[in-house]
Amino acid sequence: MLVLAFNRPDKLNALNVEIVDELIAALLAAEHDHAVRCIVLAGVGRGFCSGQDLDVFREFYETGQHIDVAAHLRKTYNVVTTLLRRIEKPVIASINGIVAGVGLSLALACDLRIAADDAKFTVGFGRIGLVPDGGGSLLLPVIVGLGKALELAFLSERIDAHEAHRIGLVNRVVPLAELQHATRAVAGQLLAMPPSALALTKRAFNRATLGHLAAWLNEEADLQQLASEEADHREGVMAFLQKRAPVYSAR
Repeated sequence: MLVLAFNRPDKLNALNVEIVDELIAALLAAEHDHAVRCIVLAGVGRGFCSGQDLDVFREFYETGQHIDVAAHLRKTYNVVTTLLRRIEKPVIASINGIVAGVGLSLALACDLRIAADDAKFTVGFGRIGLVPDGGGSLLLPVIVGLGKALELAFLSERIDAHEAHRIGLVNRVVPLAELQHATRAVAGQLLAMPPSALALTKRAFNRATLGHLAAWLNEEADLQQLASEEADHREGVMAFLQKRAPVYSAR
């Protein structure tokens, strides 16, 4: 079992290019390492992953510079999501604390999700004028159904682990103190299964439900580019960075 952990606890594991590049490299290595038969994605500290670190783009928003969001997605999160689905080994998201934005999208790209009872989930993109990316706009409705997915995306409300389990967003909920043990126990069950059967099952399910994933990730990036060029997106980000309520102009 290989554990890959987001490790920026002071930022609730908000993602930057360096972390994503390291994750891509680790996943590429694991894909071809026969000694790795199960992968666990986890977060260090008080949260799994709070999404994209918006401070990375602060200067662009403050000065009104153009950001090629589509290009950013195509070289970062779209690659991670593609790998998480392509690797024909079980991938478990071991979730504690906050999971938001593209952090949620990456958790959805894993095969199984085990949540601690302190976990809190929010789509979050709508609050800054964006659409779910990293494959989230496809994976969320596939996993919880279209109606619930739209509710979560439109309202960006925060739900707890038990509600996430009720709607099928996570597979299991365990006490926080037992999260690591429970994750290892499930991984142990998977390791006891024939690896070829698991690989072919994942391939079958991918082809049955996510056969257009690559094309959709590309289109999703284009939609996100359109959203990012709206004035309300910039206002939403600046309000977040300045810790104030946004004042949207478009109605």
